[in-house]
Amino acid sequence: MNDRIAKQRLNVILLVDCSTSMRGKRIEQVNNALTDIKKHLISMEEETINVDFYLTIITFSTEAKFHNNTQMERISNYDLSNIKAGGWSNLHLAFEKLEDILKKESKGGIMPDFGGISPIILLLTDGHPTGNDYKNGLTRLSAMPWFKAALRYGIAIELNDATTIDVLRGFVGNNGDVIECYDSKMLEKIIKIIVLTASKVKSTTNNVSSSKDLGKGSINQVVQQQITENLADSEDWEW
Repeated sequence: MNDRIAKQRLNVILLVDCSTSMRGKRIEQVNNALTDIKKHLISMEEETINVDFYLTIITFSTEAKFHNNTQMERISNYDLSNIKAGGWSNLHLAFEKLEDILKKESKGGIMPDFGGISPIILLLTDGHPTGNDYKNGLTRLSAMPWFKAALRYGIAIELNDATTIDVLRGFVGNNGDVIECYDSKMLEKIIKIIVLTASKVKSTTNNVSSSKDLGKGSINQVVQQQITENLADSEDWEW
């Protein structure tokens, strides 16, 4: 019981583009990656005495939804039904969902009121957003302490589009990186490297502080460095 009380929560949050262009191999790779991530995070949680892993998946196309209609679920209980693709790419609606959950628990969100581990947020897309409404959403997100604290990564899937790369760069800021996936066959591995590497480092390092202080320190920098190394050695990466 004492161990349960002492445990911190590490939130892994994915914003998944499931517009029409993601149909086929791309969304299949995403679903495969999520299945593997769940398995490995459960094993990691069993080996970690002070951290529980929680998953949030926000899918966005014409609408944005919490996958399985849940804002947050412990990884061992998350029912990973396959994500399906079809529709527009309304990123601004995903940003609205993200804004809702990055509030403190006392304000209706999922983040702790005091202390905690900064979340991992991954945004993946294969095209530019429908319209420009996402800009206002990103401005609001950028003012939120837990967004500023979060480790943020963007994956550009088979893109030759400077506009979309700029959107992703604006999303990650200086607290993450944009990874260009030139071949959708690599998408599954890239997602796994980012999520599992970040989760391992964050769950085994003293990363508990005030949300005002998180994101400024060295933890996210250590994670970024490790992810960069693992991506460079992706052919030899095993997990």
